[in-house]
Amino acid sequence: KYLSAAAQLFDQKQSCAELLSICSAEGGGEMGHGIVEVTWRLSGIINLPWHPTVEPWTGCTRYHLDKEGLIYMHEEQWDISVWRAFICTLYPEARAWSIWKRDNY
Repeated sequence: KYLSAAAQLFDQKQSCAELLSICSAEGGGEMGHGIVEVTWRLSGIINLPWHPTVEPWTGCTRYHLDKEGLIYMHEEQWDISVWRAFICTLYPEARAWSIWKRDNY
């Protein structure tokens, strides 16, 4: 269901999701059983009535593994703040606001 919902969120013809890197480390992660780290870049058009453009941003997702090798914890880190992503989606002109010069996420 999650993938289906996510696929409907973006205009698939005008959006892009790039896998920049993927790596894993045995013995890493919170429990010491391994970690998988994925770096990605997203951009595109959101399927809302005003079709806001999402400026390109990169992020890193870390999947911490348990002793069975299953994901037990998921972490996200973006190079923009959640606040900026939200505001710029609602108000596309907000990308030009000077307050974002302090946004170091």
